[in-house]
Amino acid sequence: MNFKTGIKISFIGTGIEAVGIFLDIIHHLNIGIKTPEGLITPFHLTIFVGFLINFVGVLITSLSKKT
Repeated sequence: MNFKTGIKISFIGTGIEAVGIFLDIIHHLNIGIKTPEGLITPFHLTIFVGFLINFVGVLITSLSKKT
């Protein structure tokens, strides 16, 4: 993979994170912050998946710069 592919993957991950954070903020405005639901919510999982995709893009970018 090359540098541009890693950047594109990172942008996709960042977009997914941004959508998850936006939805999580709306969710917390509706239900409050201190609720018993914990950290395993669909919005938190969306943020985490976006983070993982972003991290993979960063790894691809950093490995492609060394070769």
